[in-house]
Parts: sequence; structure tokens; C-alpha cells
Amino acid sequence: MLIRSASIIRNGSLLKNIDILIEGNRISEVGRDLRPNDDEVIDARNMLAVPGLVNSHTHLAMTLLRGYADDMELIPWLRDKIWPLEARLRPSDIRAGVRLGCLELIRFGVTCYNDMYYFMDETAAATREMGIRGVLSGVLFDMRPELLRDVEPFIKKWRDDDLIKPAVGPHAVYTCSEETLLRAKEIAEKHDVMVHIHLSETREEVDTFVNQRHMTPVEFLENLGFLSENVVAAHCVWLTPRDMRILAERRVNVAHCPISNLKLASGIAPVATLIEQGVNVCLGTDGASSNNNLDIFEEMKVAAVVQKCSVGRSAILPADAVWRMATENAYRAFSLDIGIRPGALADLALINIRKPWFTPETSMLSHLVYSMPGEVSCTVCNGRVLMRDGVIEGEDRILDEAQRCYERLISEV
Repeated sequence: MLIRSASIIRNGSLLKNIDILIEGNRISEVGRDLRPNDDEVIDARNMLAVPGLVNSHTHLAMTLLRGYADDMELIPWLRDKIWPLEARLRPSDIRAGVRLGCLELIRFGVTCYNDMYYFMDETAAATREMGIRGVLSGVLFDMRPELLRDVEPFIKKWRDDDLIKPAVGPHAVYTCSEETLLRAKEIAEKHDVMVHIHLSETREEVDTFVNQRHMTPVEFLENLGFLSENVVAAHCVWLTPRDMRILAERRVNVAHCPISNLKLASGIAPVATLIEQGVNVCLGTDGASSNNNLDIFEEMKVAAVVQKCSVGRSAILPADAVWRMATENAYRAFSLDIGIRPGALADLALINIRKPWFTPETSMLSHLVYSMPGEVSCTVCNGRVLMRDGVIEGEDRILDEAQRCYERLISEV
């Protein structure tokens, strides 16, 4: 496949009339006047080619719960609305919700996502069917001890897949005992996979934990020997200076989800300070039931402007730093070989820049972070075209299936 006459960003500058040659699942050449290696040529005039974006924290099947329970704080939202409905989820619901979520991710140029939820075999199969990458972990709670027995079989089944990376997903320190957390760590180390956990998301969570344990959740995990570069910690809103030093020293990856944190009134994470201390901060949307979409471009803009206002310094978290959170930082966290360069995985998106919000051509990185309204034109993952000219095969079927599943779920409430 040849992507012809695209623009790319290199060292902050816009280069035009660039061809991208793809062979198999990797980019083989990037240059001008390249010859196609087969009959498939994508005309990318007026298009900007960007590497595939990463959504570093979500619960994809929760697209089925979009708009179901809004305008609530986290704990009552979970306890009174989300957990009771989730108890009625079937494998078929998960398949429908994941397909719907992948449909949305593809439209926003996301080629990999990091997920924690139920029925991970169904999630993996639907993700592979839709053609994008997933770092997938089945959620672990003490209130559902039977979930622990599914972790190792899932890892063994999917560990050699080219699109699926299995992981281990203890929900949080307030839902998992020390024993469960240590078992999750043991399984992850045994199979050399990542750990995905919610951490210090709300003030109530942290204050309650400190009152009971006389230490913060971060300090608790540090004492367990839980924290490492293989951990992705979602949220990290309420952190002490010592917490941040620990995260930096242990090279923990933080998945920042500003819109969900704002909507649930959880707070504003100290992202600028984390980055200054050397923490690898990525970007996520959280689930579509608390965001309520999976638009990583919207997440970038909110991350930037909220941090500036919170810190009181407009120079904090500039566009290039936010762009790295959705790309290079996430590639490092999840060991993804992605980029617009020879040898990289053929994960990329094409964005029509012949639009008012991309004019004039001042700074394309600025436009991507502050001006981009959402959908891309074309998404390619692993060398396969998933969307072309805004068209995704089977979209109507996926939308209808998701609607039917939601109607069944709420009919049982």
C-alpha cells in the first residue's frame, strides 16, 4: 500500500508531498516519489499523516452505558448506578460494547487502547475483529474473587497475538486486599505482562485510606513492592509530594484522564509537576460512561488548558508535550514501535487539513491539540485500512447491535 502526497510533522516542521510505503504490517519507506508495491494507493493530498494515537485508560464496553448515569460523584456513581447494571452484563453485551468502542476509537485515529473490564476473552476477540490493538486486563475485585482464576488462562491464550497484549488489572487499593494485590503482582511478574490499576482518584479515597492505614495509597503500594515501570496507574489526582517522588523513582506510567476527573468532580491531577519530576504521563479518556466519549483530541485540549489554569502559568503543558502524552509517552509505556518512519508498525491516521480550523498553517501541533474538532479521515492499524474517507465497514450493524443490548440491560433494572 502506498499513501501518496501526505504531509507529516518532523521536528516540529510541516513537510509536504511525502509518500509512505507500507509492506505487510510495517512502514518500509518514507520519502518522495515512491513507487507502490501493489495496486492499493491512498491519495493523501491535503492530508496530514500522524502516528496512531493511544488511549491509555478506558473501559471500552462501557460505551453501552454512555449517558446512563450522569452528574454524580465517583463512589455513589459506581455503587448505586454502574455496579448494579454491570452485574447484568452478558458476554454478548461486551462484544457489542467493545465493537462500538472500537468504532469510536478508529474515528479518532486511535490504534491502541489500554482497557480494564469484564469478559476479557470477548473483549480481545472483538478488538481483534475490529483490527486495532488492545492492552487488556480483566478487572479484579475482592467482591468478585472468582475473577482471579481467569487471569492466567487469559494471558496464556492471548500473549502471542500480534494485536492483543494481555495484562493484569487489580481495580484499586480500596477494592482489592493486600493479598489480591500481591497475587496480581506475582502473576504479572511470572508472565512478564503489565499491571493496570486505578490510583488516588478521589480525595475521599485517599483520606479514607490514610485514616485507616496511616499512609497514602501510593505509599502502601510502594511498601508492597508493587510499583514499577510495568505499572500503568490511572488518574493519580490526589498525590503528596512524596507520592510523586515515589512514582518517578519507580518509573510508574500515569494515565491522565482529565475530562472524566472533571465530570466526576474528582479533581485536577498535578500533571505538570509529575512531568517535571520525570514521570511518564500518558493520556486516557476513561470509560464512555464517565467522559462521555473517547475523543482523544478533546482530551488533549482539556488536559492542556485545565493544567494551565490550575497552575496559573500559561506556558505549562504546551502543545508538543500534550501531543507526546497521546503518542510517544504511550508508546514507551506499552512498548509500541509506532511512528512515521521506516521500520515502524503501520499504525497511522490521515487528517484532512484543508479545513478552517487548520488554517493558516502556523503550527500543526498547536492545531492538533487546540483546534482539531475530532474525527480523522482514514485510520490504518497493523497495515490494514480500518476507515477510509470516513467510512467503516459494518458501522450500521454495530450501532444497531449496541442499541439493542442497552435496551435489554435497562429493561431489567
